[in-house]
Amino acid sequence: MIHTLRGPLLLAALAGLFLPPAGFSQSTSPADSADETIPAPPRVLKAPTSETSPTSPNSPAADTMPAPPILLPGDSPPVLGSGPASFPNALLGPPGQSVGWYANIEGGLIKPHINSHLNGASSLAGRRITSTTLANPISTGPETVGTVALFGDHITLPVASLNWTGSPRIRLGYRLPNGAGDLRLEWSMVGSQGTDTLPNFDANGAGSLKSRLNVQYASFTYGTDEFLTNAPNINRTWGARFGLAAGNVFFDSQAHGRQILEQSASNSFAGLGPTLLLSAYKPIAHSPVSLYGRIDGTGLIGDTRQHFSETIANGGQPLTQSFSLGKQSNAVGIFGVEGGLSYAPWVDRTWRFTLGYQWQRWWWVGASDISNADLTLQGIFFRGEWRY
Repeated sequence: MIHTLRGPLLLAALAGLFLPPAGFSQSTSPADSADETIPAPPRVLKAPTSETSPTSPNSPAADTMPAPPILLPGDSPPVLGSGPASFPNALLGPPGQSVGWYANIEGGLIKPHINSHLNGASSLAGRRITSTTLANPISTGPETVGTVALFGDHITLPVASLNWTGSPRIRLGYRLPNGAGDLRLEWSMVGSQGTDTLPNFDANGAGSLKSRLNVQYASFTYGTDEFLTNAPNINRTWGARFGLAAGNVFFDSQAHGRQILEQSASNSFAGLGPTLLLSAYKPIAHSPVSLYGRIDGTGLIGDTRQHFSETIANGGQPLTQSFSLGKQSNAVGIFGVEGGLSYAPWVDRTWRFTLGYQWQRWWWVGASDISNADLTLQGIFFRGEWRY
C-alpha cells in the first residue's frame, strides 16, 4: 500500500514547487486550446538614475527634446497650436508671450507744433550777388555783379499752426526662446500742413502763410521683459529696449503778398543714433486690463540743410534771390512718453489693444549758426498687437 501511494505523493510534491502560491494565483480556468495564452506577470521598470542613461541608440538625444515649462499658480497654461512655439516663455517671460513672430499696427491722431526761429540773414539788403542767382539778371555776362537794395533785411518766416493728422506706426518683431528677448523693426511717420495770415507782411498789407511738415522715424532694437512671479504681491511686466534709430524731419513755410510775391524758408534734417526705451504693464486687480506706461530717449547725429528765397515785384518784373545753407553737422535729441490702458482679452494674449496719450519732443531739428527750431508731437494713439 505504501509503495502504491509513493509515486502520486512524489508527483504532487514536485508540482507544488513549480506552481505559484494560492495567494497570487488567478481564478481563471485552464486553457482549453493552444490559442489561449496565460497572462504574464507585470514588469516592474526602475526609474533611471544619474548613473544610467535613459536614452538608447534608437531614441532621440535627450537634449533635443523640449522641456515643458514649470508653471506656478497664476501662470498661464501651455499654449498649444498657436504658432511655431508649443509653450510660452513661462517663468522667463510674461504669460502669453510665446516665441515667434508678432506685429503691432498703430494709428494715432497727432497735433504737431514747430517752434521755428529760422533766419535767412544771408539775404541782407545790399548783399553783392552774381547775376546768375537772379531770375532776371541785372545785366548780361556771367561775371557781372550788382547790388540789390530792394530785398528785406532778412527772411524770418514763422510756421503756421499745423492741423491734427493721422500717424501710422508699424512694428514687426520676433521673440527668442527661453525668455531671451526679442528683435523689433519699427517705422512711423507724421505729415501735416496748415495755413495762417501774416499781418503787415509787406508795404501793401497782410500776406498768406502756408507751412508743411513731414517726419519719418525708423528703429531696430533688441529688448527683454522681466515678469516678477516670485513676489506674490507684485504682478508687473517691465520691458527695456535699446538699439539704433534713424530720423528725418522736413518742414517749410511759404508766404505770399502783393509786393513781396513769394518768400520761403525750409529746413531738412536727417540723422542716425542710439535709442533706449523703458516700458511697464501693471494688471488691474488680476483682470485682462492693465495700466501701461513708456518712456524713450534717442540721440541722432546728422546733417541740417536750409534754404531761403524771396521774389519781389520790381517795376512789373519779378526779381528773385535765394540762399542755401550747405550741409551742416547737427545733433538732435528726442524724448517721449506714453501712457494709457492695455487690454488682452484672452489667456494666450494672441491680441492686445492699447489706448493712450503720447507726447514727444525733438530738440534742435533746425539748429545752425543763426537759426534753430524744435518740434513737438502729441496726441491720442490706438495700438493693436497680433502675435502669431
